[in-house]
Amino acid sequence: MPQKKHVPLSREELKVVAILTLLLFIGLMGTDIHLSSLPEMTTFMGSTQKLMQSSISIFLLGVGCSALVYGPLSDKYGRKPVIMIGISTAIAGNLWATTLSDIEPFLISRFIQGVGSGVSLALSRVVLSDIVQGERYAITSSYITMFTGLSIVFGPVIGSAIQSWYGWQTNFLVMAAMLFCILVIYALLCPETNRYKDQSIKLHECFANYRSVLRNDVLLLATVLSGIGMACFVMYTSSSSFILQELFGMSPTDYGWMSAFVGAGLLVSRSILPKLINSYGMHIVIATGLIILIVSGFSLLVLTESGYLSTTTFLISVSGVFFSYTFIVICASAISMTPFTDKRGAAGAVYSCSQMALAFVVNALVSVMSDNSVLIISTTYIALPIIGLYLCRKIQTKQLHSASGVKAQ
Repeated sequence: MPQKKHVPLSREELKVVAILTLLLFIGLMGTDIHLSSLPEMTTFMGSTQKLMQSSISIFLLGVGCSALVYGPLSDKYGRKPVIMIGISTAIAGNLWATTLSDIEPFLISRFIQGVGSGVSLALSRVVLSDIVQGERYAITSSYITMFTGLSIVFGPVIGSAIQSWYGWQTNFLVMAAMLFCILVIYALLCPETNRYKDQSIKLHECFANYRSVLRNDVLLLATVLSGIGMACFVMYTSSSSFILQELFGMSPTDYGWMSAFVGAGLLVSRSILPKLINSYGMHIVIATGLIILIVSGFSLLVLTESGYLSTTTFLISVSGVFFSYTFIVICASAISMTPFTDKRGAAGAVYSCSQMALAFVVNALVSVMSDNSVLIISTTYIALPIIGLYLCRKIQTKQLHSASGVKAQ
């Protein structure tokens, strides 16, 4: 099959993409910069591992819930003012976290951080879909996330250094400062990309768009598929600091550098993703990511049961998670947004909310099943991707039927 020619970005598109990249990078740092500090924060607040791990899931829940508001509001009033309000909310949540010493208010602050940072995750893909679509969207998104993948590579390293020098609270102060910088950059340099906004539309009519969006089977299937990839990724990030620091005795600094080494797989996977999409298509790339997850799960399970689990074997096994996340989530995101034009805000909201909610629910459920984090990860990495392979096949079938119907007309 001949390869499709990739149309390069114009100068104006490139400027928007560069700003989106910074916006998404800083938004993602909210889940990464304090990972090295989780065990120390647990002791400081007199909490438990499960409650502290839930701070990541609660952050994502805030991200997902806020998307239901940001999407319709951006359809009505435009992307720019909504993004600026969200960033301001995230700044407030991070500043509050620096003052807390109890787990309950800290979890509330994490939810507020998620609500604010959610605007970058929810609307960055919407803004991108305003200027590029289809495989062009997926390829551009892979380049964006190749850079934003540095958050998981360097976030724990930066966080561990800040913790050792100034204490874990400073991580959130640094986050607030970075958010303020991107707020200024976005306000001054990024244009409004929503060409379909209509302030005469009643707000309830914006939310009514969910009804038509939810009728799209491809969006729903792609969202669940993306949620599977996100859930598996979050499961690693929320438990890895406890596994490596408490089970294998790593220091926070060593954990930070080891996370950077393993997380470099994100950069590799995102650098090769455009070529894989052009050569094989998004469905095969997604299936490849799901198979990688299954292999990682079986590897962890066998190593755990045979007694050969070590720092090295654990890290080798989970390194595939970074490839699978890239292949599954980015391609599923592109597939979910393709059917929409004037309802991209609502579609993006449904996608983000459902994806994050699924990740939250999965992690909440599996965390109460066992205290063995490695066993939980390994079995989940086997079960969820098997479901994902079925969903991937369903999406491909529905898209083929849809394409056949269009040609027949």
